[in-house]
Amino acid sequence: MPVAESRPETHPDFELEREHLSQTVAAMIRQIEFWEDRDRQMGADLETSIILGDQAEEFAAMLSPHVHQPFFGSLKVRVAGREQTLYVGKHGFRDVKGPYSVVSWDSEVGSLFYSDALGWTPRKGSAGVIKRRRQLDVHSKKLLRVTDLYDDEHGGDTGGREEVLLRRLQEDSTAGMRDVVETLQPEQNAAMRAPAGTPVIIQGAAGSGKTTIGFHRLTWMTNPDRGVHRARPEACMVLMPNRVLAAYAARILPELGIERVVVTTPEAWATGLLGLEKLEVTDRTLSLLLTDRDNTRRALAWRKAKLLGDARMLDVVRTHLWGKFNAGLAGQSIRESIEVRGREPVVLHFPETELAAMLRDVFAADPLAGYRAGMRRAIETEALSRLNVPEGEEAGVLRQLSAPLTTFLGRVFASTTPITEARRLLGSADALAASGLLTDREIQLLLTDPLSGIPTPRRANADVTEIPVMLAVQAFTGGIGRLDGRTLEPFDHVVLDEAQDYSPLLYALLGRATRPGHITALGDLNQGMHGYKGPSSWEAVQAQLPGAQVLTLGRTYRSTRQITELGARIAATYNRAAAVQGVDRDGADVQRYVAPADAPHGELPLIAQAVKDAQAAGHRNIAIVTRRGVDADRLAEALREFDTDAQPITTQEHRFRGGLVILPVNLAKGLEFSAAIVASANAQTYDESTEYERRLLYVSASRALHWLGLVSAGDLHPLIA
Repeated sequence: MPVAESRPETHPDFELEREHLSQTVAAMIRQIEFWEDRDRQMGADLETSIILGDQAEEFAAMLSPHVHQPFFGSLKVRVAGREQTLYVGKHGFRDVKGPYSVVSWDSEVGSLFYSDALGWTPRKGSAGVIKRRRQLDVHSKKLLRVTDLYDDEHGGDTGGREEVLLRRLQEDSTAGMRDVVETLQPEQNAAMRAPAGTPVIIQGAAGSGKTTIGFHRLTWMTNPDRGVHRARPEACMVLMPNRVLAAYAARILPELGIERVVVTTPEAWATGLLGLEKLEVTDRTLSLLLTDRDNTRRALAWRKAKLLGDARMLDVVRTHLWGKFNAGLAGQSIRESIEVRGREPVVLHFPETELAAMLRDVFAADPLAGYRAGMRRAIETEALSRLNVPEGEEAGVLRQLSAPLTTFLGRVFASTTPITEARRLLGSADALAASGLLTDREIQLLLTDPLSGIPTPRRANADVTEIPVMLAVQAFTGGIGRLDGRTLEPFDHVVLDEAQDYSPLLYALLGRATRPGHITALGDLNQGMHGYKGPSSWEAVQAQLPGAQVLTLGRTYRSTRQITELGARIAATYNRAAAVQGVDRDGADVQRYVAPADAPHGELPLIAQAVKDAQAAGHRNIAIVTRRGVDADRLAEALREFDTDAQPITTQEHRFRGGLVILPVNLAKGLEFSAAIVASANAQTYDESTEYERRLLYVSASRALHWLGLVSAGDLHPLIA
C-alpha cells in the first residue's frame, strides 16, 4: 500500500496538525511563564514560598528545551466508545487549561506509538484500540512533514514506519550518539521495555542500536511508572569499554532527561573502588594478540586470561580468604572492661572459639560491606546484647569497644589489600588448590607467564585480566557497590556496553554490587575482540545473573545494504548467532583501492585518495581504521605528505569530536562514522586462518554508515576482495 504523502500540499491533515503544534507551543510557553513568575508561587509563609518558587523554576527549566519540538508523533485511540488523539513527545506536558497535553515516550501510553499491537488493556480503566499512528516531523517549532504509520480507515499498515526510518538513516553521522526516540522499531521497543527487575541481555549485531537502546532503557527505568523498580539516576552506572567511547556516549544521557549517571569504564570503576585511581591499568593480552605472530603463545595467553575471569575464581578467592582469616584468628581473643551508666564495670570476653563461630556466620551471611565490616558488626551486636545496654547508651559502649575491636580486626585482616592478596593467591599453587575447584593443569596454567615478552610500565600497574580477581578480594574484605558518602549500597541499575567483553567473574561481582535484577547487558558475541576476557556464551552470563533474559535484535540499521552485505560475508566465517537482516537502504558501492605490493609509497596515496573521494561524496565524519595503535600514529604523520591531516586517536585519553580521524580498531569499536576507510585490508594484516583476526576485520569494516573504502598495497583480503 502506498505511504501517505508527507508534503504539505498533499497530506489532508497538514494544516490541522500545524495549528495543533502552534497551540501546543503557546500552551507550553504560558506554563513556563507561570512557573517563572515568583509572585504566583506563594505559600503559607516565606520558606514555603521559596521552596515552591524553586520547584517551579526547576519545572520550567525541564520543559523549556522541548518547546522547539513538543512532540514527534500522535495516536488516535478509541476507548469506551470515545475517540481521542494523544500526542507523544520526549517530555510529558499537562495542559491544565486546554487540550494540548503531551504524553512522554517512556510512559506506558507512549509505548503504544512504537509497538505493532492494535489493542491494549491498561492497569486501570477500559481496554482501548489503536485507530491511527502518525509521525510528525517538527523542528524549531515548525511542522515539516506528516507521515501516517498506521491508519485503520485506510487499510491499516501504510509502510510509513520504514519510510521514516530510512529517512533518518540517510542523515549524516555526528560526533554524538544517535538519538532514536523518534524511530524506535517494535523489536527495539520490546527490548527496551523488558520487565523491570529482570536482568536483560540484549544480543545485537553491529548497527542494531543496542547501545542506544540500553541508554533508553535506563531512562525508562527512571520513570515513576516503574514503582519499586524505579532507578535514581545518581544511583545508576553505565560501563563502557574505553574512555574514548565513554566520553562519546555520555553526551546522550542528559538529552534523554537523566543527569548525574556515572559513565565510566570497568577499569576506572574498579580502581576507584580499590582506592587506587593512579594505578596504571594495562591490557598486555591484547598487546600480545595484536603484535605477536606465535599462535601457540597467543593461545596460551588467551586460555590464561579466560581462566582468570572464570566464575569459579570467586569461590577460589573466598576459600583462600577463609583459610587466611582463620589462621589470623588463631590465638586471638577480646577482653575489655566496659562501663554502662548506673552499673559496675563489666568484663566483656570473646574467646577464640566464639570469634571463630562469628567469622563462620559472617562468611555464610556474605555481607555487601565485606567480611571485615561484617565481623565488626557481629561483635558489636553481640556485645550490646550481652550487656543488655539500655536505649540511648549504645554509642557510649561502642566507643569503649572501638579501640580493642580495631586492634583485633587489624590482626586478623592485616595485610589483606586487593592487589597484594590477589597476586599472593595467583602465585601460590597451594592457595589455588585449596578450593578443589581447579585442576592441576589449570593451576599450572595460572602459574605460567605467557606475557613475559610484553613490557610493563615502570609505575605501579595491574593488568585488566587481574582486575576481577582483585575486585573479588575487595568485595569479600571491604565490600563492593556504590559509595554514598561512607555508606556502601547497591547500584539501582547498571548498564554494560560491549557485554561480550566482561568475564563471568566480573558479572558475578556486578551482580553483588547491584540490586537483584537490575543489570542490562548489551553485546554481540560475534564482535568479541576481547574474547579472552568475555564469556563463551550468554548461558555463562545467565548462570551469574539468575533469571536473565536474552533478547535478540534481528535487524541492523547502521549501514547501507552494500556495507552490511560485506560485513555479513566476513561474519559468516565464524558467526554463532542467528542471521542478521539489514535495512534495505541502498548506497554507494564499497570502494576498493589496490596498489602493487612494491609501490614506492605503499598505501599512502591510496588512503589520501579515499579520503578525498569520501569528502567529495559529502561526508565529514570520516575514520581511517588501522589494526594497531602504532599503525595509526605512523600513518597520521606520513599522510601529511599527501595533503591529508587526520586527527590521531591512539590512546583512551583522546576524545572523538568529529571530522577526519585515524584510530586503531580496538578504539573504533562502538563508534560509527559517515564514512570509513580500512587501511591494510589484506591477509598479511588480518590473518585469514585465525578467527580472532577475522573478527578484527569485521569490526573494521562495520564502522561506516554510508561509504566504505578498502585499501591495500598488494591483494585485498580474500573475504572482501
